[in-house]
Amino acid sequence: MSIIERVVNLLGTVPQAPKKPSAAVGGGNDTLRPNLIERAVRGNDPRFDFPDRGMAIKSEARAIPEPTSGRSARTLKFDLNRLRRQNIIVPGGDRTPIAECFRRIKRPILANVASAEFGTAANLVMVTSPQENTGKTFCAINLAISIAMELDRTVLLVDVDLAKPSIPSVFGVNVERGLMDLLLDRNVELADVLCRTNIEKLSLLAAGKKQPNATELLASETMRELLRELAERYQDRIVVFDSPPLLKASEAAVLASRMGQIVMVVEALKTTGSELKDALSRIESCNRVSLLLNKGEVPGSYYFGGYGS
Repeated sequence: MSIIERVVNLLGTVPQAPKKPSAAVGGGNDTLRPNLIERAVRGNDPRFDFPDRGMAIKSEARAIPEPTSGRSARTLKFDLNRLRRQNIIVPGGDRTPIAECFRRIKRPILANVASAEFGTAANLVMVTSPQENTGKTFCAINLAISIAMELDRTVLLVDVDLAKPSIPSVFGVNVERGLMDLLLDRNVELADVLCRTNIEKLSLLAAGKKQPNATELLASETMRELLRELAERYQDRIVVFDSPPLLKASEAAVLASRMGQIVMVVEALKTTGSELKDALSRIESCNRVSLLLNKGEVPGSYYFGGYGS
């Protein structure tokens, strides 16, 4: 069975600026084409088996503040007009095609959380890609904001692309301390590095200072305890991790082994079947993996510019 036939349950597509249609690929080139992925069928691999997209979400809406032990978290104020210009979803904004795409993308993810057994950490969602420059961070940010727009969910967006952290720059803010500081210094508490934002129910945990032993820190028992705390403290919370590309950084595979769900971003007309197969082989420990086709055509719709285009 080919890798294309294994790709199932495509979550959605993120439209991109107009481009001329590419010629059919042949002669042994295994570049993924949108029409091939759209025709992918459900296989027998349980990692791609999602529950009904219409499943109700069970938790109640509560935006509970982090316990701070007398310390107050920093509040970031994003320029919402700046975000709109980057095609980032903004709560209360217009009903755009990108907003609609991510409404469809988040539904099976939330359904997995609602149906998960206790202790499975389905609310830890890692967004990654085989290679860089696929629009992974764009997808992670929009997914996080779209989930934060739910009536019964709060979201923590975590930047774990430690070699090339870019979430603060997309938001147009400067955040010096973050995850690495929390893992390295026992005197640093979550409230010291967690940032609230002016997008309701969305918080941000930046990457922090670069460390040469980042992979070992993510594999540490301290990180395991932190993930357990993030997953279990609030029932309504979804934690979205913007991870490094799987084929570029060792940290991604280490983090994947502790996630409840993984969203794999592939770029239309660029990501190859062999790259996808290699990337999937590195996250076999996670049994909830879904595919998100980015920069592809939306049949019967228009094209729209995307971040990084």
